[in-house]
Amino acid sequence: MEMTGCCGMDCGSCEARRATERNDIETLSKLAAAEESRGGYSFILPSKIKCTGCTGPGAKSITCSDCRVRMCALDRGIPHCGFCEEFPCDLGDIIWEAVPEYKNNLERIRSR
Repeated sequence: MEMTGCCGMDCGSCEARRATERNDIETLSKLAAAEESRGGYSFILPSKIKCTGCTGPGAKSITCSDCRVRMCALDRGIPHCGFCEEFPCDLGDIIWEAVPEYKNNLERIRSR
């Protein structure tokens, strides 16, 4: 993985991050519309989908900016949950139940 998010997401394969790098407003608009249709938010501007990855400086998508897992990792000064002594914890359970691949990514990194 090129870039691992705090929750274990492969940010390198994230459409929003890649579209942000290319300044691809059309793709960001499609991603915003898809997020709206999932019912998470009522109206999303494409600019709210821009993301440079959760651990570095720059834009954060609407779903990543207020992520409690991200905030916890940043507060602890670690790049992602794989470096946490308490991993796995209840904070990430909702994410990891929805996307088990993220937890698997962290477990793989931890085992190295």
